[in-house]
Amino acid sequence: MRHLADADLPDGVYDAAEAAIVRYAQKSTRMEPIDDATYDALAQHFTRGQIIDICMTVGLSNMVNRFHATFLTDVDAETIAEVEAGDALAGSCPIPRPKPP
Repeated sequence: MRHLADADLPDGVYDAAEAAIVRYAQKSTRMEPIDDATYDALAQHFTRGQIIDICMTVGLSNMVNRFHATFLTDVDAETIAEVEAGDALAGSCPIPRPKPP
C-alpha cells in the first residue's frame, strides 16, 4: 500500500504481475488513456478474462471511493479499528483518510 501513489514503483516491492496491475490502476484512477504498453504489461501475465476482472475491480473501487468522497460517509468504529490495526502492522498508509467529524 505504501507505494500505490508513487509515480515510479520501487524495485523489489511488487513482482511483474503486481506492478502491471498497480500501473494500470494508477492510470485508470487518474482517467488517463490505457496505452498499449500498459495493456501489454497486463497481457504478459493475465488472460483477457482476468484483465476484464482487473478493469471491473479497479473501476468499481473508483466508483465507490468517489461516492464516499462526495457524501463524506461515516466509517464505523469497528472498520476504523481494523484499518488502524493494519497500519500498525504494515506501517502508515500514504493515502489520506478523512478525519472523523
